[in-house]
Amino acid sequence: MLKIAGISLSVLLCSLLIKEKNRTFAVILSITGGVLLFSVFISELSEVVERVRSLTEKSEISTSYIALMVKALGITILTQFVSDICRDNGENALASITETVAKIAVVAMLFPLFETIIEIVGGLVK
Repeated sequence: MLKIAGISLSVLLCSLLIKEKNRTFAVILSITGGVLLFSVFISELSEVVERVRSLTEKSEISTSYIALMVKALGITILTQFVSDICRDNGENALASITETVAKIAVVAMLFPLFETIIEIVGGLVK
């Protein structure tokens, strides 16, 4: 956690200092800092993946449903990153559209899971 905070604060301070002289370079620096933070996170992601695999093996849940949920989580994290960059650059409308499209994509992707849940509930009611 200290590594993440250190990277974030370093990028923030450098970006604030550079922003007055060269706004384009400050934006590039912020994006690069975000990518660097994601790379730190990805190195720690293997433990999370192993825990999800072990939970999937212990339960009777289909691995395809777990994969769908992980993909949905990935879409939401990436969308938040992109929309924050858009907002930082004054593109609020583009950020909102990006978030809306991502929400629609997640719902469309998870539709088979919703159908299964509805079938299960329907079977319980009968």
